[in-house]
Amino acid sequence: MTRTIPAARRRTVLGAALLASAALGVGLLSGCSAGQITQTDTQVAAVPGVSANSTDGLIALRDGAVAYSNEYKPGSVVPIEVRLFNNAKQSVKLTGVTSAAGTVVLVGGAMPAAAAPAPTSAAPSPSSASPSAPRSGSGSPSAPASATKSPSVVAAPAPVGTAKMAVEIPVGGFVALSQSTKTYLAVEKLSGDVLMAGGALADVKFTFTYADGTTTELTLGELPMTVPLSPLPKPSSVVGHEGE
Repeated sequence: MTRTIPAARRRTVLGAALLASAALGVGLLSGCSAGQITQTDTQVAAVPGVSANSTDGLIALRDGAVAYSNEYKPGSVVPIEVRLFNNAKQSVKLTGVTSAAGTVVLVGGAMPAAAAPAPTSAAPSPSSASPSAPRSGSGSPSAPASATKSPSVVAAPAPVGTAKMAVEIPVGGFVALSQSTKTYLAVEKLSGDVLMAGGALADVKFTFTYADGTTTELTLGELPMTVPLSPLPKPSSVVGHEGE
């Protein structure tokens, strides 16, 4: 015998099922949203440059890059830009940077005093020479003294920066070394081949010294070149066809 469910009861059961389904959907959406927020909170924003930490994990380097140029020829200055964070419980100083591409110096910091050129001994002037004997009518004229030129002194080129650095990073703070802050790192004279756009400096090592005298290091296998500040011109979209 088939039992017939009254219409009113069927509507009640259907309404309860719809409410349960809606509640389940809200719960699933809430769970997805919470997971997305957590994931976004832990993501690192995409920025040009390289990021790395020191061997003890307390010093962080962020946005490390070579300043953009179409090319750096051998012997030219190559600016380097970095941000350094101190997560230690004591102050620390950046005390040295080395690279296989050449000597790395600090530009805009305390510059070493340039050595003054050594004084040169000037040739005696004719007026300071010993007086000659009075001329006699029968005496032969004395030969004129040849003019002696003092050697020219070539001034040494001014130093770009100093390899002896002590850039202090406070506890919980950071320093930005870039051309915009007027204090930055640079390879004083690029060695080797031309560094083209999109290239990188190899084997760049940073040395840090803590307040208690201990040291830590941070090594980058490659320090890439950053992207240009303005976009490069687009190629022409006009393509020629034969027979036109």
